[in-house]
Amino acid sequence: MDAGEVIDVSERVIVSPAVGIYQPLALVGPVEAGEVIGHVAAADRSTIPVCSPFRGRLVEVVAWPGERVVHHQRIAWLRVA
Repeated sequence: MDAGEVIDVSERVIVSPAVGIYQPLALVGPVEAGEVIGHVAAADRSTIPVCSPFRGRLVEVVAWPGERVVHHQRIAWLRVA
């Protein structure tokens, strides 16, 4: 990278915190850091919240309702505020 060159990426990815079945919440638009965007139902019948670690505008949820997800799988992406 040349001197003075800056990489600025405004998109962020939200990933699954666990293995299980993903169920999204009906969210559109802005989300706050720590806000729950859905849940993963694990094999032990526990429900793990999927939280956004970033503040921004939710652009797309890429995991389907009822989709089996793995740990760290991409769930959604947002554009930071």
